[in-house]
Amino acid sequence: MGYRHTKSVPLFRIQDLITIHYYEFEPEYRYPGESHGFWELVYVDDGMIHADNGKESFFAEAGELLFHAPNTFHIAEGDGTNTSHVFIISFTCASPAMEQFRDLRLRVPARLRGLISNIMMEAGAFYDMETDGLTPLPQAPKGGDQLIRLYLEQLLILLYRQLTMQQNHLPVRQIPGEIILYLNSRIYGTVDLEQLCEHLHYGKTCLSRLFQAEMGVSIMAYYRSLKIKEARRLLRETDDTVAEISAQLCYDTPQYFSYAFKREMGITPIQYRSQVCP
Repeated sequence: MGYRHTKSVPLFRIQDLITIHYYEFEPEYRYPGESHGFWELVYVDDGMIHADNGKESFFAEAGELLFHAPNTFHIAEGDGTNTSHVFIISFTCASPAMEQFRDLRLRVPARLRGLISNIMMEAGAFYDMETDGLTPLPQAPKGGDQLIRLYLEQLLILLYRQLTMQQNHLPVRQIPGEIILYLNSRIYGTVDLEQLCEHLHYGKTCLSRLFQAEMGVSIMAYYRSLKIKEARRLLRETDDTVAEISAQLCYDTPQYFSYAFKREMGITPIQYRSQVCP
């Protein structure tokens, strides 16, 4: 019996690693800028930096990743106020899919930041970070440079998927309804706006603006009202205590639940129950 070989076509293939650095930028650190014939990624680990990609000048916050394409002039420097830590990696990659990232600036989802941490740790263990080039340490762990490429390729693949999904996101008119469905499904839980944005493939500012315009309240205010509405039902239709209802609806404490209920209804949960269930 013969076996058919299936040829794998990588979406991204990192050819050469050029530089890897982890810098501390003092607030007044200034840099004249540069351009070179390879890709460069700048990740703001904490603080804030001033950056320029040749088209616009802006401030990048912690968690943001900047892509500089080959031969693109760019600047990364202190913002004048904060001490910041910045991770920079440069490499060659001829994969056509890299064009998706040209001059891009994006916030790295929390679930992907571990890949950046993995690259940093492997680089610190494998290379002498005090030199200008990438010089392996004498006792560098085997395969460290390969793992760096693999982590970087994995990061690029997952970011690419996210970007292509965003290009096929829901029509604007459907957004408020989808948000309401999402909030209703989590009344007995909690809501993370970052997860909601990833779920709908829209940015937080865009989602918030669309929902506010349609519903007249913010996303979180609407979510709080849904929880209180369910709390009222439980107070009317069950014998559960206030503490039990608070726990079911994932409030931090019964005291905070009572505070939130009174803020919404003007009376405490106990007063509400005594009025509707005399």
